[in-house]
Amino acid sequence: MVKLNCTREENPNIEYWNFEFYRKTYNRERKKNSIINSTMKKTVLTNCERNFINASIREKTRLDGRDLFETRSVNIYFGSNWGSCIVSLGKTRVVAQVSCDIQQPKASRPNEGMIYINVELNPLAAQHFESNRQSEAAILINRQLEKCIKDSKCLDLESLCIVADKKVWNLRLDINILNHDGNLIDCASIAALAALLHFHRPDVTSTGTNVIVHPFNEKDPLPLRLFFLPVCVSFITFESGITVMDPTYMEERVGVAQLTLGVNSYKELCSLHFDYLTKTLTVEDVISVASNHAAKYAIDLIEQIKDAVVKDISLRFSKDSTYNCHIKECIVPNKLTTMYSDNISIKLHNWNFTQQLKNETHENDNNEESNHIVKLAEGFAELITNEAEAIGDGGHNSWCPSSEEEMSDVEIVSINKPSNTVINKPANHLKYNMIYDI
Repeated sequence: MVKLNCTREENPNIEYWNFEFYRKTYNRERKKNSIINSTMKKTVLTNCERNFINASIREKTRLDGRDLFETRSVNIYFGSNWGSCIVSLGKTRVVAQVSCDIQQPKASRPNEGMIYINVELNPLAAQHFESNRQSEAAILINRQLEKCIKDSKCLDLESLCIVADKKVWNLRLDINILNHDGNLIDCASIAALAALLHFHRPDVTSTGTNVIVHPFNEKDPLPLRLFFLPVCVSFITFESGITVMDPTYMEERVGVAQLTLGVNSYKELCSLHFDYLTKTLTVEDVISVASNHAAKYAIDLIEQIKDAVVKDISLRFSKDSTYNCHIKECIVPNKLTTMYSDNISIKLHNWNFTQQLKNETHENDNNEESNHIVKLAEGFAELITNEAEAIGDGGHNSWCPSSEEEMSDVEIVSINKPSNTVINKPANHLKYNMIYDI
């Protein structure tokens, strides 16, 4: 019989120590390879992109046109089942589902129910996530949600007790990430809170040792009881010391420190998580700067969640025949490659063209036209470059004249060679020659 976790003096068997050495070496190499593989799957962030984002943050400008403490829009959609919802925070999308079953309570808490939170990150959300494996990001999100929801005692677990020390309700909250565009913890906390508020458990009747679970057609389901409603609010601090709210995926990769506050509607702090993403000494007191913004945003966000839940529940109990699930409203009929882009996405959301374009020309030896910006619609713009440099870059096809005025500018010159005719157009129009064989 081999004794485990012993010293060499207690077990001098050389085969046991050789096995332990190879086992530890294998586990260490396997962990190292998994970290390397997950890192290689990530899109490489170049120094130009990093410097550009830092420079824009120093000028208090974000790539999507938001202010430093402005958040993205939140949309909540509910499914056909109780406790099923999809939440989108910008392009970040999370689905949450609450389910329940009857189990025996813990010995330390005989008259309280239980709640279990599970977070899954799959390759559907991002290419560097691995399926069937708990990554460090998933474990971190799971712990923060447990601190914000479970450890804060916002859910009345005693109301989940059926028979003390024998049978209680066990809640399971499953959260799946559908798309990752930054700030996963905030989107997951919104989905978790909306799913818990929307969930209704079956009514039960206890007759001695027997417990009867009534279906929904016999008795109306009962909602969960929550004392307060906490949500997570995240911030990112950059190397310049500037803090922004609701960071995107690019901002999370460039930032040096991350702060997540769990706040309820009473402006009370339920959880706190602070993490240094890189080694830096430029981070100042972030909590004092972010606490007021987090409290104000939490109040508005909780009101939005409550309004969405109350509206959906009232439509369900109204017995309206035209009511159907709202999850289909969040499905956009686009192609799979719609979100694909090789460049940084810059949105001029609040950009307004108030002045007319000035005739600023840069005179040089070639008398070339300077680049200018043309407004297409509200919040969008396009940079118009020199026409001579746009040939072959997917610009407008100007090989065939489109009007009689352009045809009048065409000059036909005869050449001594009888087999060819050269058509020349002035340099300020087409800037090339066309030769046709007769």
